[in-house]
Amino acid sequence: MTIRRTFLLLVMPLFLLLAGVNGALLFLLERGEAARGIETQAISAAVTTAAFASGADDLAATLADPRRAAALKAAAANIPGLAGLYVVGTDGVPVRIAGRGAGAGPGRFAAPARPLALPIRADAPRPRLATALAAAGGGRFVIAQIDAEPLFAEVAALGRLIAGLVAAAALLGFGLAWTVASRIARELARNSAMVEAIRAGAAPADLDALSIRETRDLANAVRLMKTGVTGRLARSRRELALRDRQRDEAAGVAAVHETAFPPLVTQAAGVALAARRLGEAGAGCFYALATDGDRAGLVLGECRGATPVEALAKALAARRFFERRLLDGAAADRVEQGRKAFDLGRVEWTQWIAGAGAATSLALLDGDNAARAAAYAARGGDLPAQAVADDLEALLVADGMVAVLKPGSAERGQG
Repeated sequence: MTIRRTFLLLVMPLFLLLAGVNGALLFLLERGEAARGIETQAISAAVTTAAFASGADDLAATLADPRRAAALKAAAANIPGLAGLYVVGTDGVPVRIAGRGAGAGPGRFAAPARPLALPIRADAPRPRLATALAAAGGGRFVIAQIDAEPLFAEVAALGRLIAGLVAAAALLGFGLAWTVASRIARELARNSAMVEAIRAGAAPADLDALSIRETRDLANAVRLMKTGVTGRLARSRRELALRDRQRDEAAGVAAVHETAFPPLVTQAAGVALAARRLGEAGAGCFYALATDGDRAGLVLGECRGATPVEALAKALAARRFFERRLLDGAAADRVEQGRKAFDLGRVEWTQWIAGAGAATSLALLDGDNAARAAAYAARGGDLPAQAVADDLEALLVADGMVAVLKPGSAERGQG
């Protein structure tokens, strides 16, 4: 969904709701006030006439007096919209005493106990009238009817005005939403162009051209991230170049050796084992695991060489040899064969059959570190082989190879 559509969907209903609620309140208030005004006017006319009619027993005789008749007509002429003024005698027949009349007459009404105005019905046949009743004494009462058509005309005009105001509010809301959304869309498009320029490494346009603070902050953040990434890449390139200049044969061999002999964690013939390098293991150090069904064997060795490259090459070849041939016949014979073929200076090996157990550890370390590793592995208890190997790597300050096997008891040899 686009920003313009989002703003239109959010702002337009809000403007319509506000205009509709205010218009409805204004319509109801104005219509109620106008209706109460015309009802009050009708009640005033009825009460005044009732007071006039109650002053004489014979209304006809009273009206026969020219001065009284003229006074009544003059008073009736001052009542705006008077449709009819009637006096209902004890016989219940209304007698019009002023006003233009309403054709069919005012209708039949019961004498009121107090002055009252009847509801103005919008669905009443025209002309629609506001009717008020007032007791005149002697069982008589007065009916005053005021023309209510101006009221309904005013209400209709007010309804049209409110509808126009609602339409104007809708247009205003649409215009404001469209203007704000267009500005934000243009700002975001300009921001996107700046971000793309920053990503491409080109010089972005002036960030002060962004008039919305959030988009300017976003562009600044992207530029800062680009600067940080560029700086980090530059430092990485400098470090790589420095390493290239400092790299020698020994460093290259050490890196290859670390990759060729990563930590080994596996299962073989029912025994869990973990083998790894410790410290700066020599270029000729290796481990080799041979498996054949329910038989397995492990060799740790160190090949001698005139150069680190030669020692590493012999170590890789020795690993391949022992992985393929250690269990081919007597393991001791294969180890002796490998010692001669690959110039092994030191070698530790073990083999086992599934269910018969295996040695607890092998170590190709200097000084007393091999004995320490064996003692710690023997006391390892229920610790996994990998956990014991991790402990040995942390505890021993030594260079070489170490292997931990669980459980422990098997034929073991060294040389």
